[in-house]
Amino acid sequence: MKKILTVLLVALAPLAFVACDNDDDYYRGPGWAGGGGSPSGELNSYERALVGRYVSDDDPSSVYRVVLNSDRTGSYSVTEAGQTYGDTFVWGADSRTLTFVYDSDGVREDNAYSFSNSHLYIGKVPLVADTGQEPQQPATPLVGQWQGLIKEFYSTVYGLGDDSCETVMEFASDGTGAQLDYDTYAPKDNYAYTPFTWSQAEGVIAVNYVENGNAWMTRAIFTNYALTTTRFTGSVSYGEKWFKFAFEDTEGFDWTPYISGTGVASAKTRLSALRRAGSGPVRKGTFAR
Repeated sequence: MKKILTVLLVALAPLAFVACDNDDDYYRGPGWAGGGGSPSGELNSYERALVGRYVSDDDPSSVYRVVLNSDRTGSYSVTEAGQTYGDTFVWGADSRTLTFVYDSDGVREDNAYSFSNSHLYIGKVPLVADTGQEPQQPATPLVGQWQGLIKEFYSTVYGLGDDSCETVMEFASDGTGAQLDYDTYAPKDNYAYTPFTWSQAEGVIAVNYVENGNAWMTRAIFTNYALTTTRFTGSVSYGEKWFKFAFEDTEGFDWTPYISGTGVASAKTRLSALRRAGSGPVRKGTFAR
């Protein structure tokens, strides 16, 4: 059960780290004998340099926090798609390896680490100091609600008539979002609601959909697009298939009929609350065939 390494391999908000000295005074307490047990004893120089609080800054849709206390206790938490989970542990380190022994199941995990470019890397994961500020997507007119058509998308993905379907997408500033493909004339009976996470960099918008049972709806890449505060047009790919789209900005779209869980009342104004509400993808009516 590779918790931290698996969980942290997506990344970890800013600080300058003190370089470790080169003495090899790593203390191995009795618990380390034979490769088992837990870290123990006083902190060595490598461990003293690691004490701190860390947070991810590369992906606002998946925020990771790690705490390494001076008494060898620690914890991590992950906030992703509105859900937060984590564990506590005891920890220890030498010049190359950072070890966690988890309180929940006693599993020990050894991870390579290094300091470079004012970052602490666990494996290839860059970590920076937790200043208490939430990472945010850069300012962009993409944030908001968009409504329009994706040409030939509905017939290709759902086997429906393209002239009777529309799409609403909302991009929240925290890197979450949702897409609703629906029957223009029966939007509460026939629709597909799919949450997603998104990122925007170097002229590319990447959308990663929550698992929804639709092989087409796993990832979308928007390129060669024109984006203003009122119009969003261009091309989007699903797998190897490209579609043309044209959206207009909208506001106040009522997500309530398409979600479930607590906090539904805030859906109209805070899409991020939908993630906390635990709403998952829904396919209904003709979109579920």
